[in-house]
Amino acid sequence: MQPVCPIFELYMRTIQAILNKPYPLEERKQAQLKLAFIFGVVVFIFLFLLKPFGYTQNTVGALLECGVSGLITFATIAFDFLVIFPLFPGYFKEEKWTIGREIILTLIIIATIGTANIVMGSIFWGNTLSIANWLTMIFYTAIIGIVPATISILINQARLLKKYRKEVQGINGTLHAINTALVKEPILIKEAVIEQTTLNEANPFYITIEAENEKDNLRIEAKSFLAASSADNYVKVFYRENDRIKNAMLRTTLKKVEENALPFPELFRCHRTAIINMAAVESLTGSAQGYRLQLMGLPEEIPVSRNLNQVIKEKLAAIHP
Repeated sequence: MQPVCPIFELYMRTIQAILNKPYPLEERKQAQLKLAFIFGVVVFIFLFLLKPFGYTQNTVGALLECGVSGLITFATIAFDFLVIFPLFPGYFKEEKWTIGREIILTLIIIATIGTANIVMGSIFWGNTLSIANWLTMIFYTAIIGIVPATISILINQARLLKKYRKEVQGINGTLHAINTALVKEPILIKEAVIEQTTLNEANPFYITIEAENEKDNLRIEAKSFLAASSADNYVKVFYRENDRIKNAMLRTTLKKVEENALPFPELFRCHRTAIINMAAVESLTGSAQGYRLQLMGLPEEIPVSRNLNQVIKEKLAAIHP
């Protein structure tokens, strides 16, 4: 068997590395609808100005035809976000999202837009509904969309990566000195600002994380709490005990843990999948998806929701002045 050309192998590895780079996935419904609207407007403007498919030269007629195409684009993308996304929750997760997956999503959107156009053309304009016409429509839609979309994805990934890496450099510089001292000492929550509540009447500095059966409740010192992350129907809690990192799996929800953590300002839900002790943050890293937090003693980084980036910076500044 002929060996693979080294140049070709290097090329394929480079492509694979690019496709595997992290990329942000927009999970907020309002933002998804906004993106769908923007794409619909872009398609309308593109078709009206360039008339690539021989649209009528009559201005009113062209406005109508291009407007319908823009509306179909908006409705189709909104359908993909609001219907297709929820059908595959295991696939559409930001922690797994990459440039390659974003390009695949773009191809899916292109296929559904082409399908919607051919179906609407058959219903309202009497176009022949056939596999050949369907493939032709998808081909034309791909010509319009895939190249600029791919270029936009690559440029946006590079821009976001540069932005977040630059921001975390300054934050990490501030954290370095105090974290060096914290390695030798237990992580302390600022007890002076913690208010006593009915959840902690016996001792205001203990947090009780409640399990569904109320028998497996976990009661630990708030200063020992490191993080809690969701795992299907369970929550995994990491905490420090006798200078060792331990974890416990409880059948509960992260929302319930968040409610139990309300009396403690340093315990903060930084992502839909995680609650952390801000005082335990050792350093930050930045990718195109935003910040990721490294906590003392934990092997895995904790993601930060992009809409909470500024909040995270403010909380770190308050805890580590």
